[in-house]
Amino acid sequence: LTSYYLPSNAATVSALRQLASGVAKASKSKSTTNPAVSPSLVWAATSNYNTRRIFPSIIETQLLAPHLSTSGILHPHHLYPMLDDENGSGTGGLAELRTQSGQKTFDNAKRLYTLCWRLTASSPSSPDPNNSTQSHKTALDHLRIAFGEYGRLRGTEIIKRGSVSGSKAINKEMEKKIIPDLLAFKFHLQSLHTLAFRSDEAFGAMLRSILEDVLNGASSKEFDGDGGRRIAELLAKHVDARFKDAKAQITASQLPAATGASGSAAAAAAVIDSNEAFQNEVMSLFRHVHSKDVFEAFFKRDLAKRLLTGRSVSSDVERSFLSKLKAECGTGYTSKMEGMFKDMELSRDIMSSYSAYSSGATNASIDSIKPMDVDVQVLTTGYWPVYPKYPNIILTPEILAQKSKFENYYNNKYQGRRITWQYSLGNCVVKAMFPRQSTHKELIVNLCQSLVLLCFRYDDGQDGMGLTIDEVMKKTGIDDRDETERVLQSLSLGRDGTRVLTKVDFDSPINSLSPGKSESPSARAMEKQKTRKNVGPHDRFFFNASFTSNQRRIRITNITMKETAEERTKTHEAVSKDRLYLIDAAVVRIMKARKTIDHRGLMGEVMTQLKFPASSTDVKKRVESLIEREYMERVEGDRSRYNYLA
Repeated sequence: LTSYYLPSNAATVSALRQLASGVAKASKSKSTTNPAVSPSLVWAATSNYNTRRIFPSIIETQLLAPHLSTSGILHPHHLYPMLDDENGSGTGGLAELRTQSGQKTFDNAKRLYTLCWRLTASSPSSPDPNNSTQSHKTALDHLRIAFGEYGRLRGTEIIKRGSVSGSKAINKEMEKKIIPDLLAFKFHLQSLHTLAFRSDEAFGAMLRSILEDVLNGASSKEFDGDGGRRIAELLAKHVDARFKDAKAQITASQLPAATGASGSAAAAAAVIDSNEAFQNEVMSLFRHVHSKDVFEAFFKRDLAKRLLTGRSVSSDVERSFLSKLKAECGTGYTSKMEGMFKDMELSRDIMSSYSAYSSGATNASIDSIKPMDVDVQVLTTGYWPVYPKYPNIILTPEILAQKSKFENYYNNKYQGRRITWQYSLGNCVVKAMFPRQSTHKELIVNLCQSLVLLCFRYDDGQDGMGLTIDEVMKKTGIDDRDETERVLQSLSLGRDGTRVLTKVDFDSPINSLSPGKSESPSARAMEKQKTRKNVGPHDRFFFNASFTSNQRRIRITNITMKETAEERTKTHEAVSKDRLYLIDAAVVRIMKARKTIDHRGLMGEVMTQLKFPASSTDVKKRVESLIEREYMERVEGDRSRYNYLA
């Protein structure tokens, strides 16, 4: 219909004019007997004197317009396949959005939009003057509303995927796909808006509304009131996975098929373009997330881990992304993260100076100990997350000597400063010899793991029957039992090629066997079958004399370096606590400026000033808390008004 015109011969024109006249008379007669029939249905047919448009106008207004509703053409069964793919012939659904690739044309969606546009252009521009309460909606309005319902449904399907019932491992893997699928879904909606809806501004506003509702949980009852916390957390994890994965920086298909110097330059340009495109995609979602403070908390925590463990692929990429966050949210949002990079640069300068000092310094107590390569990072309190401290930890003489030497240097150069050692952030390279290996292995572990390993330096305990968790805690001085348990799990129950210790449960049949005699396949199979993942007080640990690995350097990641449910909960609790302080500050700031204000006005101004989603219940609780602390009071005789107390 969009391009259908009739030949301009006299017979055809005469016949169509008679048809249009008959339709107009019939409609007029019906509208007289039944006022509910709108005469506007034949407005285009009776008012359009362009004979080449008479027949299409009749079909559009009489045949298609009455069916342009949610029970007709705009029914999900008919509309959604058009919006899912380019020809409307697919089965539709979330699976097609993920599997289809290439530039879509949305031919049927284009035809539908053009039809609605023509119907809107040919309809009256104002509602019935006899009915002032009438809600006048054009064909484009109906299509736009249906587009909004489609977008919210498809977006909710993506969000719900990570919360389906199943094992934790399956849910975790599905959660990793949420952000990539949301990015693909956003591109799909933008393509619809540009190609099918011709960049219509009204549809553009609906697209932004869809993203706001989907990302902040407003489109799902399951995540109602979430305020975008979950998406903000997943978005921070998505960025962390990209920034610490060298393989993800650029794929082989992105590299140009060139050689020599020109090929290297082109490859570098491709890497830069890939990183820039990734950051722009993330920011396009980040702008619609309300819980930006949750993203900040998780991103800052992950950034600290990347910097301290050397897992960050490129500092230039990290700084580029920080600049985008700074432009979006302001200087205060990224000040602590920028301080982290300044600390790393300052630490490099300090270690350069310390190396010169260490090479010229002589100390009899240090010279008598085997030399060690030491790298110290000086961190500013307040920039970095809070980490656990182990004040009673028992360090080896080698580490104590290097610690004392650096303290002397630092105290002499920076007088008045106080050093607090964060042992939980320390990393070590431990050289180990195993009976079945011809060369030594280098184990990359953290400080707590290294101290636990040194407990098995010479033997498996005094009686040769291994060490329990209590004995390990006593030897290392690590007071945190949960941390000691995680360390032992990482050394004995990790992936293949990292189990340098052997765990034997207290009720295991082979517990009575000597560790040197438990090498038979049946005994080892029994041990593998019976070994539990948790660490009991009577479980024993031995040096794994049968350890083998093809790698010379083996990284044994502690469980604390991976995200735990407890750590995630603590991060969310810290964000919630910070939000309470921000609400208090906003209320006091408003009361100090107004001196007196009613409850409705106070709630409105507080909601306007807050940059994160907050409920009226949260604000009321903080107002009650401020009244109890005598920052403000209720007006006598009018409980709905408050006075500021200086």
